[in-house]
Amino acid sequence: MIIEWFDANAVPWTMCGGIVRENGWSSYEGQIYIDVPYDLSNPTYQDMQEFLERPDGTCRFDDLKFWILSLEEAMENAHHDEPGFWERHAEGF
Repeated sequence: MIIEWFDANAVPWTMCGGIVRENGWSSYEGQIYIDVPYDLSNPTYQDMQEFLERPDGTCRFDDLKFWILSLEEAMENAHHDEPGFWERHAEGF
């Protein structure tokens, strides 16, 4: 239902994994990346926020977690994308 709403309202999204830690990770649990800037004056963000959250800021959907990551937080694991990183990391197991 949420993805259908995103598609119907031209909210760009893509499947993504969770936040990976080098000491473990979990399987895909339905996470998606929503390509909309966190900007309270952005009309797309406003519509999406109104759809996902109640006026008091709580989530409208019991089984949904709506996370906003800063660029700094999102880039903390950018080194995981370097060629050969995971191969080198696996050698330590």
